[in-house]
Amino acid sequence: MNATARRLGQLALAVASVVAVGLALVPGVVALLPVEAVVAWLGNDYFLLGAFGGVALAVLGWAVARRATGRVEQAAPPDPETVPNAPRPGERVDDLLARWPWRLDRSDREYLRGRLRTAAVYSELGTGRSRTAARERVESGAWTDDPVAARYLSESAGPTVTQRLRPMLRGDSWTQYGARRAARALVEGGGGR
Repeated sequence: MNATARRLGQLALAVASVVAVGLALVPGVVALLPVEAVVAWLGNDYFLLGAFGGVALAVLGWAVARRATGRVEQAAPPDPETVPNAPRPGERVDDLLARWPWRLDRSDREYLRGRLRTAAVYSELGTGRSRTAARERVESGAWTDDPVAARYLSESAGPTVTQRLRPMLRGDSWTQYGARRAARALVEGGGGR
């Protein structure tokens, strides 16, 4: 159906609707129509009702045909929401701990120590200590009973020779060994607390 025919149909439907509403709502307009003459010509008032029904069916058929032959444009639903791809918490730490020892560079070692030190400070904050006291406990190694974890996160004390050699015999570096022990101490609640 072309645009001109569609506009003419819409205009005819609008005019018919206005006339019907005017006939129904404005008193005295119905008296101007020759209803008695039309009923007498048809022979019965049921035929008049049938004529109105026929007109209604014709308008309905026209609307259905227009809808069937016209192009239907509907709004497309939005794309469903998806969960963004984000790394799971601790994924980089797990990746660093799973690497071969000689593949850890200085920035990786600093990252591991920094993340675990921050976690230990937050663990101490959770026990009601101030931030300064929590940092001091982590730096001094008093936050846990595990000597390897305490020494790994300590600023001042480095690993002993024995602590460096033991992990090497197992194929680990001191960083990986100390990080695993510190993570285990954090998960278990800081050792003897």
